Amino acid sequence: MATRTAQAVTVGGVTPTYYAATATTGDKVLANSRTFIHVKNGSGGSITCTVSGAGQTAYLVDNPDKVYTIATGAEQWIPMLPEYGDPDDGRLVTFVCSSVTTVTFAAVRI
Repeated sequence: MATRTAQAVTVGGVTPTYYAATATTGDKVLANSRTFIHVKNGSGGSITCTVSGAGQTAYLVDNPDKVYTIATGAEQWIPMLPEYGDPDDGRLVTFVCSSVTTVTFAAVRI
């Protein structure tokens, strides 16, 4: 599992760094209302990207996982909402892609 730092999008722009998705254990990034991951699916089929539902609601109910489906050859921007930050892990949010072959992501903060 790799922890990535979101790159800031500035007035001058940003050329995001893309990483290979980590198999099985996934990757982490700091949860923030302005942080997103940009997932590129270069694999031969649809994949899912599951964002861990760490933490609890105000009613002390566990947050559910959020699953995004990304079609073959497609890209998707996925928010890393503060509610999904794990309070026991420095507010990091974990996400796991169902396939990692030719699947990459960048973490950016606007």
